Amino acid sequence: MVDVLIKGGPVMIPLLLCSVLALAVAFERILYMLRTSQDPERALRLISVAIDRDRMAEAVAAVQQLRGQIGALATAALTNSNRPRAELEAEVKAVGEREAFLLESHLPVLDMIVTVAPLLGLLGTVLGLIKNFQILAQTPQVLEAGALSAGIAEALITTAAGLIIAVPAFILHVYITGLIDKRLVEMSEFGSSLVNLLSERVSEGELSQKQPQKASS
Repeated sequence: MVDVLIKGGPVMIPLLLCSVLALAVAFERILYMLRTSQDPERALRLISVAIDRDRMAEAVAAVQQLRGQIGALATAALTNSNRPRAELEAEVKAVGEREAFLLESHLPVLDMIVTVAPLLGLLGTVLGLIKNFQILAQTPQVLEAGALSAGIAEALITTAAGLIIAVPAFILHVYITGLIDKRLVEMSEFGSSLVNLLSERVSEGELSQKQPQKASS
């Protein structure tokens, strides 16, 4: 491996850094997704049962057990449960956008590596070919065909290295993006269901307050 790095030339250094950075970003995002794994259906059931019993304290306690994006959305919704529906939706949407930003953070770095790594490999190959042809121009009588072929093969090392880095990075990018898209759909469905649930509770509360007033009149 060290011999390959030396033969590839100085361009192999940024390529090596790209490979390390791609692995670091991919593992960090996957670990983040695992650490914030959630069950939105179970969370919605817990909150719904507490609200049906008219026990907001139980709903808040249930939310405190949640983690990740679902926990953040539930906290925002319960905190603003007594506000009008439009304001409640705005608060939940704002929290959802912030959580979506956190989910997608560092992914542009992985996307950049997918694009830059092959270009760096091509640059290394071009520089290697220039060096070999300069040697050929200076000493054409002593340079054998085998030596020229070996020089070209060494120049192509960086192209191969760039592709070896870019292809797995692209696969990881697609995989992580798929996980994030699924999580975003879960967040959207959970937020809408929770807003509807809390809005119905507020409407029922207002209706129950108006009925005694009408009866007394």
